[in-house]
Amino acid sequence: MNEPSGLAADISRSESAGQAHSALSPYQMHVIIDPPGEARPGDSLIPAPTIVVRFCGHVQEEAVQAQDITNYWAFASLVSEDGRIALAPPSTSLISGRLVGTIREPNDAEDGEVGYARFKDLCIHQPGRFRLRISLMRMPTADSDVSEAAGVLNTGNVVTRVIHVHDGAQVPLLGAEERNILTSLQGRGIIRASNSPSESEDDDA
Repeated sequence: MNEPSGLAADISRSESAGQAHSALSPYQMHVIIDPPGEARPGDSLIPAPTIVVRFCGHVQEEAVQAQDITNYWAFASLVSEDGRIALAPPSTSLISGRLVGTIREPNDAEDGEVGYARFKDLCIHQPGRFRLRISLMRMPTADSDVSEAAGVLNTGNVVTRVIHVHDGAQVPLLGAEERNILTSLQGRGIIRASNSPSESEDDDA
């Protein structure tokens, strides 16, 4: 099995710390669109997993102002069904697609919203039962309290539902709740509409 290097190595080490760095962030994540419950090997996960980042309930406004959300981004990794074993990384061939998500800020933030991140075109290439673990990563800045030597910091994790990858998986269809969420995000300009019949959104970059 290939060992991660560079940025992937920093992320892998940081992920192993779990929630240890959560006090360093005024933000928390929630999964609002899960990946499909089943998929075929090599097929894109539709709907694209989507998370929302919100302010922690106890955070004071002045504390939030000290940490710009542009220094944060979300990273998706593949873990075992029980969420205890990191699979990719270290593997570089088990999953492909958009593993890094930019936190997109809405123009009309409400209810403590900070932004959204989505993970398009994710494909799992081997059969099995997996979950995605999404980590909110912070890149220390020059005026950060954390030493630059610490590298990328994991400030919190969420996991999706189980994805059963097998050859007999049915083509997924969007549910009513998922369509309503996507329609709302499109209407607020966070994602763009698409002509795709299987998923009503396009590249949100």
